[in-house]
Amino acid sequence: MDDPVLSALMELLVREPGNGPLWLHYAELLERGGQRDAALAALRRALELPAVAPQAERRMVPLLRQTGALDEALIRAEALLARGEDAGLRAELVAIQVARGHAGELPVEAGGDADRPKGREPKAREPMAAEVGGDGEKDDEWAAQFDWGDLVVRLADVVGLADVKRQIELRILAPYRNPAIYEAFRREGGGGLLLYGPPGCGKTYVARATAGELGARFLAVGIHDILDKFWGESEKAIHALFEHAREHSPTVLFFDEFDALGASRARGDSTFYRALVDQLLQEMDGVGGKNRDVLVFAATNSPWSVDAAFRRPGRFDHVLFVPPPDAPARGELLKRHSEKLPGAAGLALEPLVKRTELFTGADLCALCERGAERALERSLASGKVEPVRTADLEAALAGLRSSALEWLATARNHARYANVAGQYDELEAYLKAVKRW
Repeated sequence: MDDPVLSALMELLVREPGNGPLWLHYAELLERGGQRDAALAALRRALELPAVAPQAERRMVPLLRQTGALDEALIRAEALLARGEDAGLRAELVAIQVARGHAGELPVEAGGDADRPKGREPKAREPMAAEVGGDGEKDDEWAAQFDWGDLVVRLADVVGLADVKRQIELRILAPYRNPAIYEAFRREGGGGLLLYGPPGCGKTYVARATAGELGARFLAVGIHDILDKFWGESEKAIHALFEHAREHSPTVLFFDEFDALGASRARGDSTFYRALVDQLLQEMDGVGGKNRDVLVFAATNSPWSVDAAFRRPGRFDHVLFVPPPDAPARGELLKRHSEKLPGAAGLALEPLVKRTELFTGADLCALCERGAERALERSLASGKVEPVRTADLEAALAGLRSSALEWLATARNHARYANVAGQYDELEAYLKAVKRW
């Protein structure tokens, strides 16, 4: 990186990875310099930080269009417009639709002849799951990249979340451990679990741990792994993932940011949206192959944005709330994050546990990192390793707030006014227990 300003910013971000405004500024400078892919990567980092996530996502849309990631640009633009009208974003949505060639709702491939792979002609949308064909070996090789292999964790490695783990034991693990009893009730293994809650509370880790308990493969997929700028390719990618999971069962197939992949078909008039959701629904129903010994897990920060069709029996049979860690869990997480730091044995963590109510696991990690930075500065000044002190962590805590607060404030409204079917009962009980709303 030749630009000294960009180099300096990158050094700062290495020391302060949780600095959202700095990521946004860094992305802006990269974009001005014509480094669009690098700018997108920086915005994706900012998207992980709740305080700046809305701004980051808004700025991603035109960049995604300019770099040819039209499907993801379309999804994010429609999702943002569903939250509130924005004239600039509305104009951007029109530009995306024009680029995709959606005139008159006749689907053609985006990008024109210049972007089209050699030998690939314009065509109508690809057929759905039962009809999708192609090079099976190539598809399997592509899907295998998401297999986390031997990175195995167990439920015992998950700190806290006792109720979540208990429900997973009863609802998910029991059918596999006691197949004879389960079959007596004419039930089969498989199905799905939707995990929701604030960012940074361990939803992905819980899914990995469940796979570890089952001795199953763990395939983790994000929205950017699925979406493709060519019409129909995203549906084929989903089909390939499910086929790989079926052929290598038992498998836990995990979708992150599921509200973007499984968004409500009623939120907009996008043909792409409807086709993508329909493909997912058909795959979860096992069209073209049975889903026995395939568990579909998904994580979302916005369960209210997920199409209701996913919550019917046989798809996501179970919906679990993953809350911020309680006091004992916060104590254990602070211990784990600080135990390898110089001076860890002398740290008084109990006062910090009491002052970090509603902090997520990611927040607690950031607290320890920022506290360690103060000791690092002293070490650089003195030329020798200086221990981290309790005062360093307390000073770092003074500048931190729970990243879950904004999410919980939003979720409160859904729990209070949109809990007709009882899908947010766990969330409602949690909010009453913490007595903040």
